[in-house]
Amino acid sequence: MTSWPLFRGVGSAAAACRVVLLIVWPATAGAATAASPITQIEERVNEAVRARANDPHFKGLTEQQRRARIEFVIGNVVFAMAHEIGHMLISELGLPVLGREEDAADTFAVMNLLNMNYAFSNRVLTQSARGWFLSDRRDVKEKIPMAFYDEHALDQQRAYNIVCLMVGSSPENFRELATSTRMPEERQRSCRTDYNNAAWSWKEALAPHLRKPDQPKTTIAVEYAKSEKYPVLARGFRHILVLEEIAERLSDRFNLRRPVSLEMRECGEPSALWDQSTRKVTICYELCTDFERLYTRYAAQERSAAKKVGKKR
Repeated sequence: MTSWPLFRGVGSAAAACRVVLLIVWPATAGAATAASPITQIEERVNEAVRARANDPHFKGLTEQQRRARIEFVIGNVVFAMAHEIGHMLISELGLPVLGREEDAADTFAVMNLLNMNYAFSNRVLTQSARGWFLSDRRDVKEKIPMAFYDEHALDQQRAYNIVCLMVGSSPENFRELATSTRMPEERQRSCRTDYNNAAWSWKEALAPHLRKPDQPKTTIAVEYAKSEKYPVLARGFRHILVLEEIAERLSDRFNLRRPVSLEMRECGEPSALWDQSTRKVTICYELCTDFERLYTRYAAQERSAAKKVGKKR
């Protein structure tokens, strides 16, 4: 198993399970709705923010601060899921990859969220980029050496790739994001080409594999493994049928060549992966808890650094 690289050297925080539970298992979860998945997630986030006004876990935080923490966690979990589904589609559909597959999976995740064209899906992407920036800050703080030989790009490169595709899709809408991440104007202009190439390439690659109305849906099994360490997360994700929702939409959209499966389980480390040998996408419960730990430990340093930059200007 390969750990999701955002979390090299970071341990689990069992208490943080509550944050993800607030997102995925609110009091009214499970009700049938015709809304899109991303709007359903946004509604759950809004409910979580309101419901946790007096929660000791969020003591001393304003509504804006509660929302920032919750959206950071859910945004990065959603991006991790989309990234691994990108790996699955590359493998199962036999898609060509020019360059590193990890870069292609990142781009798949970004393009899918951009195509949703919701304010909340855009914030999910912003939080994903922020996660990679914070990961880089953590590596510097904890003196974790950069793995130049790794199959993944460096954390800041992954962050800027997300920002670049966002800016390329709509320079005006994401100009503030580009400015806040100090992306040079020259690079912002060239991001339009990056975005157009990515959008065209993924559209062309996936077009032959879209399911026609007369084609049967591929079976996609789902499983929520029991967990002694994270029982709240296990029950919560199972309760709202998060994997079932993803499975239904994948089987409805794509003509997969053979059955695949999705699972959530305790892994012993924060991880998300696609295993080609078992044809299974796995999201580990530990992933959620470590996202919150990353945020609580390094977001304050991020804000402090931003203030210093502002004063220098």
